[in-house]
Amino acid sequence: MVPGSSGEVAHPVGGAQLRVGAHVLIQLGSELVTDVEQAILECVKNAYDADAKGCGIEVATQETGTLVEVGPVSRLARFDAAAESVQVEIVPLPPADERDGDEEPEDETPEPMCERRLSYTGRMTITDRGEGMTQDQLRSSWLVVSGSVKRGLPGQPKRKTTLQNRTPLGDKGLGRLGTMKIGDILLVETAKSTGDDIAVARFRWADCERSVTVDQIPVQFGSRPNAEGFKGTKVTVLGLKDLPEWRRPRRIDEITASLAKLVSPFEVTSTFPVSIQLDGRDRSLVSVTNEILDRAIAKFDFRWEADGQGDMELVATAYMRKRLIAGERSKQQREKTALVFGRDGGKGFRDLLLSPKKLKGYTRKDVSDTGPWYVELERRFPWSAMLMDNEGKIEDPGPFTGSFYYFHLQRQDEADKSAAAGIGISSDLIKGLTGIAVLRDGFRVRSPGDWLGLSAEMTSGSTYGLRTDNTIGYFALSGEFNAGLTEKSDREGFVEDAPYRGFLQIARQCRKFSSDAMDNVRRSLDEYARKLQETGREELARPGNPMRIVERSMQTARDARSLADKTVTDLRSDIEALEREVIDSGDAGRTAWRAVELAKTARDAVDAVRSKLDPQVEPADAVDFLRREISDKDAQVTALYESAAVGLSARGLAHELRTHLAEIQQRSKAIQDAARKSGNEAAMLPHLRSIRGSCGAIANAASLIDPMLPRSRTLRETFAVADFVREYVENRAISFEHAGIVAVVDEMPGAAIVRANRSRLLQVLDNLVRNSVYWLRRGGITGEGLPAKEVRIDVTDGGFIVSDTGPGVDPAVEERLFEIFVSGRPAAPEGQSPGGQGIGLFIVRQLLALDGCTVDLLDDLNHLGRRYRFEVDLTAVLAQPQ
Repeated sequence: MVPGSSGEVAHPVGGAQLRVGAHVLIQLGSELVTDVEQAILECVKNAYDADAKGCGIEVATQETGTLVEVGPVSRLARFDAAAESVQVEIVPLPPADERDGDEEPEDETPEPMCERRLSYTGRMTITDRGEGMTQDQLRSSWLVVSGSVKRGLPGQPKRKTTLQNRTPLGDKGLGRLGTMKIGDILLVETAKSTGDDIAVARFRWADCERSVTVDQIPVQFGSRPNAEGFKGTKVTVLGLKDLPEWRRPRRIDEITASLAKLVSPFEVTSTFPVSIQLDGRDRSLVSVTNEILDRAIAKFDFRWEADGQGDMELVATAYMRKRLIAGERSKQQREKTALVFGRDGGKGFRDLLLSPKKLKGYTRKDVSDTGPWYVELERRFPWSAMLMDNEGKIEDPGPFTGSFYYFHLQRQDEADKSAAAGIGISSDLIKGLTGIAVLRDGFRVRSPGDWLGLSAEMTSGSTYGLRTDNTIGYFALSGEFNAGLTEKSDREGFVEDAPYRGFLQIARQCRKFSSDAMDNVRRSLDEYARKLQETGREELARPGNPMRIVERSMQTARDARSLADKTVTDLRSDIEALEREVIDSGDAGRTAWRAVELAKTARDAVDAVRSKLDPQVEPADAVDFLRREISDKDAQVTALYESAAVGLSARGLAHELRTHLAEIQQRSKAIQDAARKSGNEAAMLPHLRSIRGSCGAIANAASLIDPMLPRSRTLRETFAVADFVREYVENRAISFEHAGIVAVVDEMPGAAIVRANRSRLLQVLDNLVRNSVYWLRRGGITGEGLPAKEVRIDVTDGGFIVSDTGPGVDPAVEERLFEIFVSGRPAAPEGQSPGGQGIGLFIVRQLLALDGCTVDLLDDLNHLGRRYRFEVDLTAVLAQPQ
C-alpha cells in the first residue's frame, strides 16, 4: 500500500524534506537569459516595475576593490574558487580571546573563524530611483529564488503598481539570475525613503559550484547608514566577465544599439528613458523619433478593438506618399511618372482610384495632392477573418495597437539624406532596426528571427509588397489588456497557446493588408500608364504583325541594294565615257576634269551605300531564325503553365491519397474486428467493397496528373462537356462526401460538345472546383457560408459555370483575381503549407488562353452581396455550331 492512500496517514520520518541543489541556479541563469543585453534588460524591467521614472547603467572596467567577509571556517573556507575577474584569499583568524582579550567560556569550544577576501576588477551598477525595498522585503522576496510579489492569482491579471499605475513586466522572480552572465559578485542596495537605512545583500555566483544545496551559499546581509539620502535600488555586479570585450572602443555604441532594440526604440511608445555610461563615456538609448518615422514613404496603423456592438475587429489604415508611386529613381519610373502626372496633374489617375470599380473592399478611400499623404485606405476585418483554416483553437488576445513604416533606403532622395543627417539619424540606423517588434509596456519581447514572415512577401511574387530591409514597426501590447499572452521562461517569445495564436493571426492579417494596399495602388498606376501608352499608340497608328513588318523591312533593304547595284554600274559606265570624251576633245580644262571628279565621288558614295546593304546573313534565314526562336519561347511558356498545373494537381493528389488511405486503414481494422468476433466471411464483403472503392478513387485522383505528361499535351479529342464534368464529379464522390459537400451537375439543352485537349480542360475544372471546396470549408469556419455546402456546375451551350454556397469572392481582390500571386486566402501559420499562392486561377486563365478560350467572374451576387460564379467560355473549341 502506498503511504497516505486508502485512508492511511503518512507521517514525516527522520525530518526528511525536499531541498534544491545549488547548481540549479547556474542552470536556470544560463538557460533563461540569452546574453548580457538580456540580463541587463531584466534589471531594467525591475526598475520599471519599481515605479522608477528611468534608470542609469554605469560600467567601470578599470575599477578594482576588495571585499572582506568574516565567518566560521566550516562555512567559508571551502568557497575559495576564483572567477574570471575575482581572486579569493582565505585567511584564518586567531581565536576570539587572542583577538579581543575575552576569556574563553569553560563549557564551550570556540569555532575557528576565517576571513575571505574577494579582490575584483570591473563593476556594473544599474540604478533606479523607484520605490525601493525594506530590509524585510529584501530578505523575504528578492533573496527568494522565484519569489515575486508581482505575480497575480492564477487566471487573474497582475495587480498594478501604485504610483505610476503600471502593470508589472516580470512575475517569475527569475530575472535576477541573469546577472551571472555579467559577472560574479551580486550586490543589492535599497531604501524605501531617504531617511531609512540602506538594506544590503551580497553573494557570489561562483559559490553555487561549491555548495550542495542553495541554503549553503554564503549570503552577506545587513544594512548601513543612508548618508547620501538615497531612495530606490542599486543592483551592482562586481568582477565583470569578458573585460577585454567591454574595453573595446566601439563597445559603448554596440551595447547602446543592442539595448535600443530591447527597450522600445520608438519614441511614440517609449515611456522609460535609459542611459549608459562606460568608462566615463555617456550614451542614451537612441530612439527612432517621430520626426524620422514621418519620413517613411508609407505608413500602416492598426487597432484591434471593439466595434460599436462590442465585437472585436481589426481597423487597418494605409497611408502612402506620392513618391511611393511617382518614382524618380530610374529612367523607366521617370517616364511613367511624366506620363501619368504630366498631362493633367494626375487628375485622371485620382479619378480612377476613387471610382467605385477600383480598390473595392476598402471602407474609406482618400486621394489628395495637398496633404502629407497622397493615398489613404482603410479596411476593417472581423474576428471571423482571423480564424485558422486548420480549425486550431485561437482566442482573442485583447486590444492592442501597432504601426509599420516603409522606407526607401537603397537610393534615398538627396533631400531625405540631408534631412536625416540634420537630426543625426542615418539609413544604417534604420536598417539596423528593421523588423517588426513586439512591445509589452514599452519593452521588447524577443521573437525568433523573421517571426511575422516579412521575407515571405519577398518570395510571394509580389513586386510591391513589404521588404525586410525597408520596414520597421511594432505591435504595442500591455500587461493590463493582454494578460493572456505569456512570455516563455527564456524570454524568447511567447508561449504558443490559443491567445498567442490569435495574436499571430491578427498580426499576419496586418502584414497582408500592408502589402496588398501598396500592391493594389502601385499596380493601378502601372495599368493606367499602360492604358495611356496604348491610347497614344492608337492615335499614331497601331502597328501590324511584327514579323510582317520585319519581312517588309528586309524586302525594302533588298530592293534598295538592287537599285544601288544598278546605279553604281550605270555611273561607272558614264564616268568612263566622260573621261574618253574629255581626252578625245583635247579639252583638258579645269571645269571638265572637275565634272569627272564629282562623278567619281557620286559613284564612290553609292558604292558605299551598296556595301552597307550587303547582309552578313541572308535575310530570309534571319527571319526564319526569329520565327523559330519565338515559336520556341511560346512552347516554353506553354510548358511552364502546364508544369505549374501538374504541381497544383500533385498537391491535390497528396490530399486525396491521405483521405482515401485513412479510409483503407479504418476498413481494414474493421475487417480484422469482424473476423475475430464472428468468423463469418460474409461480414467482410461490405468492407472489402469499400476498400476496392477507395483504391479506385486513388487511381482516379492519380489520373489527374497522368494526362498532363508531355506525351499528351498536343492530343485533341471530341467529347461532350456534360459527360466530361459528370465523370469528374463521380471520380471525386468520396472526397465530396468526406467534406460534407453536395456536387450538382446541371445540363442545359444543347450543351457544348468540344474538340479540345482533355487534360488541359481537366486542370481548369479541377482548379475551379478545388477553389470552391476550400472556400466552402473556410465559410464553415468563419460562419460566412450557407449551412448547405454545395458545388454547382452548370453546363451551357458555350462551356460551363462553377459556383458554390461559400462566402464568395472578396471585393478587395475580385478586380485582380486572375493575376498571378493574387489570393484572398489568409496567411498560413508557421510550418504549414502556404495558404494562398495566387497561382491556381492564373493558371486556369493561361491554360484556356492556349486554345483561345476564357474564364470570367460573373456579376451575379450571392447571399453576402459578393460575386461567386466562374464562367468558362469554350466557344473557340466548339466541335459544332450551337
